[in-house]
Amino acid sequence: MSRKPGSKKAKKLTRRNMRADIVSQWVGAKRPLDLNKNITEPSFHIEAILESIGLRGGLDEERVKEAWSTLAGELISKQTEPVSIRKGCLTLKVLQPAMRYHLEQLKPGLLRKLQAELGNENILSLRLTIG
Repeated sequence: MSRKPGSKKAKKLTRRNMRADIVSQWVGAKRPLDLNKNITEPSFHIEAILESIGLRGGLDEERVKEAWSTLAGELISKQTEPVSIRKGCLTLKVLQPAMRYHLEQLKPGLLRKLQAELGNENILSLRLTIG
């Protein structure tokens, strides 16, 4: 078939090999490769990227904002806004310096509540900025 007469590497001629040779000659090509063989889920790579930049669990922005507004209360949540989370540090933008001072006093309690709501491994500390 497609083997050279003097080749030293002659395949063991079985019915399956013979059939594969005949089909490949008839079709004009070998069978296509299995395209699903080396495919991985995108979520595997995305989670690895998020962990490498410090987001770990990949918290959703809306979930953090909702948790903050319920835990902080109406008065505080109107004057503050969660801005970012980097390496477990939640940064809050505070409108007034007086409110920032007040939140500095409440920081340990707020941190405990946030950790209970969003997970200890996701929120490690709080940072308050005036903005």
